[in-house]
Amino acid sequence: MKKIIALLLIILAAQAVYGQSGENTAKEKTYTLEHKIVAGFNFGATAPMPIPEEVRKVEAWWPQFGAQLGYNILMRGTGNWGIGSGIMLDYKGMGVRDKVKYMHTIVDINTDDNQGKFEGYFTGRNQTIVKNSYVTIPVYLTYYLKEKWRFRLGGYASYLFSSEFSGKVWDGYIRVDDYTGEKILIPEYQPAFFNFGDKLRSFDFGVIGGSEYKLNYRFGIFTNISYGITSIFQSSFKGVGFKMHNLYATIGMTYTL
Repeated sequence: MKKIIALLLIILAAQAVYGQSGENTAKEKTYTLEHKIVAGFNFGATAPMPIPEEVRKVEAWWPQFGAQLGYNILMRGTGNWGIGSGIMLDYKGMGVRDKVKYMHTIVDINTDDNQGKFEGYFTGRNQTIVKNSYVTIPVYLTYYLKEKWRFRLGGYASYLFSSEFSGKVWDGYIRVDDYTGEKILIPEYQPAFFNFGDKLRSFDFGVIGGSEYKLNYRFGIFTNISYGITSIFQSSFKGVGFKMHNLYATIGMTYTL
């Protein structure tokens, strides 16, 4: 992460120096700089890719607060290509309710017959809430098409500064330790709960792609798709039986300074 930030600072410093030089020698200028404020909304899922066989049916999905706000700087050469970067506040989240079979998990049970934390394989209904907040630095190439359209492709690094990964299971049972272990019933009226927010990685790395359409000199609309290559959970955490990744689309507006 430090290397990425250092590289970003070098790029921005170089752009600033070259931009000042370009102002003094306008006839020799071979590039232009754009400074943008971006504001949008993330919607998508933090989920296993592909969906595992343990998830038998998705009953409902809904977005959480998913604002994106930040600053981008773009440098364009004399042709159609350029490079961009920036820094953003990124909120990513969702809610999902599904039916699962033999999903490995750790839950806190407080029923008439059993109390405590149990690890095993759950069958029944599950609800998960994800609310994560990141500081994101993207670095990407841009392609300009007929001055109105810009397309981008690159990568990002995100630092997680606030996290929630919690939920409940009910209307089923958990087999303790393995598939044939002790069967503990979890009734609909006494759900068991989990909270893995402190088990998430501090950093998320991934790829991004998207486009922007300029409405006029100042305003534009954009779309992005981002996919986290790294799993959101720490490698030492085994409470969830599959890797989970951030997959989100972003729709928003840009304002050129």
